[in-house]
Amino acid sequence: AVVSTQSGHYGRDVGYEVNSESGSYAAASMHNVLVLLDLSTDQEMMDEGLAREVINRIQKLRKSAKLVPTDKISIFYAIDSKKKDNEDMSRAMRNYQDFIETGVKSPFLGEPAQENVIISEEVEVKGSRFQLTLCGDVKKSSSGPVVQWPQGRPSGKYFTVNYNDSSREILLQPNGNQLSAIRLEREVKAMYGLFGRTVILSFNGSAVKCTTRDLTFLDGGIVTVITA
Repeated sequence: AVVSTQSGHYGRDVGYEVNSESGSYAAASMHNVLVLLDLSTDQEMMDEGLAREVINRIQKLRKSAKLVPTDKISIFYAIDSKKKDNEDMSRAMRNYQDFIETGVKSPFLGEPAQENVIISEEVEVKGSRFQLTLCGDVKKSSSGPVVQWPQGRPSGKYFTVNYNDSSREILLQPNGNQLSAIRLEREVKAMYGLFGRTVILSFNGSAVKCTTRDLTFLDGGIVTVITA
């Protein structure tokens, strides 16, 4: 390593710069204590920076679509991960999915966009190009599986979800489509603002497996949400 110093008053060394093959460091000393600050950037820091840029682009799209924070949406992205310019961005989107979902308070999914497209746009971040699509029926509050009834009960199979002191009824076949465990988890995170947290759905003392596609066994039952 190569150490260079900067002299202060009375010939005392007050600043250092340390360079080595493993990185670059800034250093300072006071009262016989030497502090080294690693100035090198690692891949994890760079990926987090890319994830923050994605959040920024999503928020700009929300603004362009005149959405409000209470609008329930899902965000879909499409990126050609085989292109060299997209390798870093594709990795950051996968590794920081929970981080992005927490930042935008909505599901962030790398799959084809569903119906009810609100806005779709190709964006560029540090040389990487990808498509962002915001979906959701912001005009109808009962378009999804989470429903509220002014009076009476729903005509169809449903179950109740409990989290803390809040309860919601959920249809098993919203809009005629079978509700899966993966979609249920997304809905629960959206309902209670749990993006970025690990969620366990418990029914009769057992966890509902995320691979479960048929949830008809929940009909009339109560699902408890546990967060870790």
